[in-house]
Amino acid sequence: MKGEITLKILESVKDTMINTADLFDAILSSGYGASYGRMQYELSKRQRERQNKEFIQEQRKQLKQRYYKMMYVLKQDGLIEKKQKDKKRFWILTKKGKNELTLFRKRNEKRLPEIPYPKEKADKVIVVIFDVPEVEKRKRNWLRAALDNLGLKMVQKSVWMGKVKIPQEFLDDLLKMKLVDFVEIFEITKTGSLKHIA
Repeated sequence: MKGEITLKILESVKDTMINTADLFDAILSSGYGASYGRMQYELSKRQRERQNKEFIQEQRKQLKQRYYKMMYVLKQDGLIEKKQKDKKRFWILTKKGKNELTLFRKRNEKRLPEIPYPKEKADKVIVVIFDVPEVEKRKRNWLRAALDNLGLKMVQKSVWMGKVKIPQEFLDDLLKMKLVDFVEIFEITKTGSLKHIA
């Protein structure tokens, strides 16, 4: 009996370094008279669980380090400062930080939305027609790239067609960018007529 357990332990330890707690837990979980295979399974299970925990802990540690590094850089740049009130510490924006925040917000308003929208095939043909003014050239180029990404094909520079569903996110972005007045979306019905959908 004692020799069997010793044999199982030695076989497990033979090729790899094993955490003692994992090995002990695997032996106890395997039960009396368990085969070598069963014990290996239990040991592998414990090791995977430990590795997952270690991975999560490492990720948290890295995130925490990045946070502190970022806060340090912001403090060094004079954008934030640490204050204390009633034994509690907290960060506040400096005057320079408030100005920088205003600039970031203005830049963000001009930023165009991300293009990858969910693609989904449809049974009916969709036609998108647009006439975006020259002063909105960036938005017009974005619109063409978005339509291409959705799987629509260009018939003319401002006319696109395809058998795809138009995602709500795309329509929301058109609204946010104030392009809805310049874009018409139609569906070709079975009778061949155009049905306005957006």
